[in-house]
Amino acid sequence: MDFTSTPRNRDLLVASRQVAGALGFTAADVTELAVSMGGEGRGGWSTAELLLVALAELTRRDPGRRDLVGAAEAGDILGVTGGDLHRLAERPGFPEPRYVLAAGKLWARSDIVAFNARKDRRPGSA
Repeated sequence: MDFTSTPRNRDLLVASRQVAGALGFTAADVTELAVSMGGEGRGGWSTAELLLVALAELTRRDPGRRDLVGAAEAGDILGVTGGDLHRLAERPGFPEPRYVLAAGKLWARSDIVAFNARKDRRPGSA
């Protein structure tokens, strides 16, 4: 199965690599599984379907890797708005994002929860 035969397939492969990376997997992890799944009676499936199913299977196998939050979720945990979260994220001591994607930063939920527990979380303290 050739995942890079068309520009669309190349775009899907790049996107799947970014999502795999955000989940803590390598591009090889998702590609190998997608190729394997394509040979298991799914030969007629599209590249997108195989990559999505492979990503779902990888996260099913290791649910701890799904513990990532974006800005909206981090803001909810901290009780701040999006703008306040971005200002807070610039301060020393704020957790480093685990991944920085074109769509935004991803933090480990546990890092944000721990930060929330040790910081003054009064309204307006962001």
